[in-house]
Amino acid sequence: MTKQQIKDILDRVLSWPQEEQERVVRFVQQIEDKAFDDDLTDEEWKIIDQRVARHELANDEEVKVLFDRYRGARGSVTRAER
Repeated sequence: MTKQQIKDILDRVLSWPQEEQERVVRFVQQIEDKAFDDDLTDEEWKIIDQRVARHELANDEEVKVLFDRYRGARGSVTRAER
């Protein structure tokens, strides 16, 4: 699917009744939530924001630890269990 096809269908959605538009919005939000679910806490986001502001990002070992943590969690916990 191309960007233009997506834009075309969204333009058509704008002509639908308000209730149907709201259903589309809820549906897209659900997909977005699943696709971009990061499982980071507010505290972890705060640390990231502080490091970015200082141009002090994670080193290779910190990245490895984080990826290992989430790779293990993804296989053992389903979304419904969270």
